[in-house]
Amino acid sequence: MDLNHCPGKFEVSTQDLAPNTETNAELPRGKFWKSRRFIVTFMGLLGFFNVYALRVSFSVAIVAMTRKLNVTTENGTIIEEREFDWDSKQQGIVLSSFFYGYVFTQFLGGILAARFGGHVVFGIGIGGSSVLMMLSPLAAKLGMYPLMIARIIIGLFEGVVYPSVQDVYSRWAPIYERTTMSGFVHSGSHLGTFGSFLLSGLFAQYLGWDSIFYVFGGFGFVWFIVWMIYIKRDPESDPRISPEEKLYIQSNLEDSRDKKSLRPPWKAIFTSSAVYALITANFCDTWTNYTFLTQIPTFLNDILKFNLGTTGILAAAPYLVFICLAAVASPLSDFLRSRKILSTQNVRKSGIAIGFLLSGAFLVIMSNSSDATTIIVFLILAVGVTAFSRTSYFTNPLDFAPNYASIIMGISNTFGTLPGIVTPTLAGFIVRNGTQDEWKIVFYISTGFCILGTVIYAILAKGSVQEWAKSDKTPPATQSEAREMR
Repeated sequence: MDLNHCPGKFEVSTQDLAPNTETNAELPRGKFWKSRRFIVTFMGLLGFFNVYALRVSFSVAIVAMTRKLNVTTENGTIIEEREFDWDSKQQGIVLSSFFYGYVFTQFLGGILAARFGGHVVFGIGIGGSSVLMMLSPLAAKLGMYPLMIARIIIGLFEGVVYPSVQDVYSRWAPIYERTTMSGFVHSGSHLGTFGSFLLSGLFAQYLGWDSIFYVFGGFGFVWFIVWMIYIKRDPESDPRISPEEKLYIQSNLEDSRDKKSLRPPWKAIFTSSAVYALITANFCDTWTNYTFLTQIPTFLNDILKFNLGTTGILAAAPYLVFICLAAVASPLSDFLRSRKILSTQNVRKSGIAIGFLLSGAFLVIMSNSSDATTIIVFLILAVGVTAFSRTSYFTNPLDFAPNYASIIMGISNTFGTLPGIVTPTLAGFIVRNGTQDEWKIVFYISTGFCILGTVIYAILAKGSVQEWAKSDKTPPATQSEAREMR
């Protein structure tokens, strides 16, 4: 996809985009690929690739670690043995352990990002979890509990990632590029899911399950070194940025005030309907998403009886569709906003409705089918269409409270992490025998949350800077924005 000509308009004139400046700072046309904010976007995408590769590959690894293998004894008898003799409940608990740590650093990540810079917190979160990933095989061989401790600490590191990247957006993303920029960055999470599902099964089959941890952990550590060297907190701190691009970005941020000087209005944040809309959307989306991430390999193995390599490939396919749809949904959202075809509020609500309702409908069709092709097609579609909802609510904090986006995302993601703790354990208790009726219950629950999220978000969501989130440099609201704040 050529970003220089996409409707999201990465390369644009500030005559269209400058909402709060008298200066028309315009980048030379055709230069986006050489711009610093492209480097930030691309490196952010690779960062989220690592986040989800570290997280999702374990869902495949645990299938390989606990599968039954034929072993020939000394007297020639063939018996079945498992390297790690964990039942479905124990596997669910191990899968959930990551989120025990992840839930505790969401809020902290937002505060640290606002204080020390999102780029530093983002980098350390991924780098630390990569090192621990490489140590996980040793922990597993020591026992289930040492592995759980390793996964909990990985969760603590990764918990700061989503809140901290909001601070990066608030300093690097011009107003009508923010959905496009964040959409491409967050598509890295699904690229990581795609890559880890695709490769993990092959690694386990041909190189052994422990290779999964070494390869993805090592890649994440290399990324960490490059990120910390080349990515700076904001355009003002970057010695490699051109004066033209620096002026362009500064001219097209909604608020250029130093974020460290802003004290969060806690009462307003915790009583804002916009914040509760975001929390609800996050919770409902992650319930479905974590069901996919932790259960797809097991579901495909139970229902379709595919081998591990085939299961990995099929589990990866939905996330390739997500990446393709995100490349459409993100710039389309910015196009609709920048051309005033739809208000920001309506763009976000439409994205949530499309993603949630279609995903829920596809899950119902999939779980009621016994045909392998139908199951695969609708599983792919159910995951892929969430590109519309994901790009909407991830960007929403920048719409209604750009100065506090990292903190608000930290609050939202704290609640959004809870499904990660509950869904693997719940699935482990529901799916005892691997039957379709058992799996149907798991996916029906996800469908219910899709409907709930759509309704609550439609009622409460906001799309413009709220009064409590404004500073003395925030431009006056237009009439349409004023209506959205009511």
